[in-house]
Amino acid sequence: MTRFLAPLIAALAFAGPAAAASGGCQDVSGTFVASSPPTCAGIFCTVGQLSGGFDAVYSFVGYAFAPDGGLLGHSTITLSNGAVITSNDESVLFGPPFPGTQFVTTVNFSGGTREFAHATGGLVAPGTITTTGTVGTYSGTYCLGIGANR
Repeated sequence: MTRFLAPLIAALAFAGPAAAASGGCQDVSGTFVASSPPTCAGIFCTVGQLSGGFDAVYSFVGYAFAPDGGLLGHSTITLSNGAVITSNDESVLFGPPFPGTQFVTTVNFSGGTREFAHATGGLVAPGTITTTGTVGTYSGTYCLGIGANR
């Protein structure tokens, strides 16, 4: 009997979390630090590091201003496992774009690669402009869509 239970218990131990994550949602939070890259294909760009719930590097390219004055952009988040999450973002600054100015970026996931190919959800990332870029925190939820484990 034990020889039949051991493989079953092992299978459940390894499949449980992965099965729960596939097609499910996960809360994430952490910190970010970013700087301005040497070149920028938009109005404003940053590249940086996410720590915490996402161990990742990211790039943001601002391409236009919203009617409310917010900066519209796209982010590409590349996780340490190589998976990519893409997003449509809006950043609102609470003052002129100088060091010390606070901002909040709303990140709306639009897809990605691997398990994030059909990702939805997003992040809210309040931060501060520094002399070298930006720093702040992020929190939110991502949901993996159909086919997430393919």
